[in-house]
Amino acid sequence: MTPPTVDPGGVSETHSFDGEDAGRPPTDDLGALSRAGVVLISTGLILCIGVGDVLTGPDVNFTLLYLGPIAFGAWLGSTRWGFGLSALASIVSSSSDLYARQGTQLPGGVLAWNLMVQFGVFLALVLLITGLRDRLEVEQQMARTDPLTGLPNRRAFGEAATLELERARRSGRPLSFAYLDCDDFKFVNDARGHHEGDALLVVVAQTMRASTRSVDTLARLGGDEFGLLMHETDAAAALALVTRVRTNLLAAVARHGWNVGFSIGVATFVEAPNQLDDLLARGDELMYEAKRIARGSIRSGAFGAAPVAPPGPLPDHTREPGREP
Repeated sequence: MTPPTVDPGGVSETHSFDGEDAGRPPTDDLGALSRAGVVLISTGLILCIGVGDVLTGPDVNFTLLYLGPIAFGAWLGSTRWGFGLSALASIVSSSSDLYARQGTQLPGGVLAWNLMVQFGVFLALVLLITGLRDRLEVEQQMARTDPLTGLPNRRAFGEAATLELERARRSGRPLSFAYLDCDDFKFVNDARGHHEGDALLVVVAQTMRASTRSVDTLARLGGDEFGLLMHETDAAAALALVTRVRTNLLAAVARHGWNVGFSIGVATFVEAPNQLDDLLARGDELMYEAKRIARGSIRSGAFGAAPVAPPGPLPDHTREPGREP
């Protein structure tokens, strides 16, 4: 790794040429059925059950068997499709029953009652299944969302970053990761209360979200630390983006009278690292170097790149105006 440099704007740079092996094969993703495919399968199963209903005669009740494809379609499809499958199953069941009776007539009121009862049972199942599915989706979303800032949490970031690393390996395009720490956050918490500290974190999250691209993955990694994964972004573009984020953050906290700064480590990977932990560790190391060398600065590093000419003379370290290193 070459010696660090710190520019007059508080941005330091390092370059590492580790040549990390990015050759781990991508994992196989399981393809999901489309809604149309789910509906076709459910419809086919209902028709097959209807044939069995006819063949076994009116003495055998197939109502429970119809519940399977209805539940399958409602869970993987939608509530609307569940209603449609319920209506189809009710019609097929009633028609099969009439056909199996070989001309035995039933009063119209009885036929209507039987049809309504079956349809009601099927609808109740659809409402139960879709309610359970929606609740599960909400629980899953809450498990992946930071309740204070509304950003993805560390778990969600890990899942998204793992997919992004797989894409980077396949495409051979660079990606960058920024690890941000809010300097003197504990001072705000202690001096002005936890409510003020929470407000600070919310402002940081909102400012970062407004300052980054929609394709980037932003998350609160814990405490006063945030992560930003930049899709197909080289070192120069990542540094420009993170510099803009830091400028906007400093302006936002100044408007609220919070005397805090932001130390940021930016790790650019020309070759995607083998493990997610490698990506997090590189960003974390650079962030702590920024705090140690020039508190409130940005420190960047490139990993897996080809060797370049050594840098020229190093300028003096600088710090933010009014802040002690």
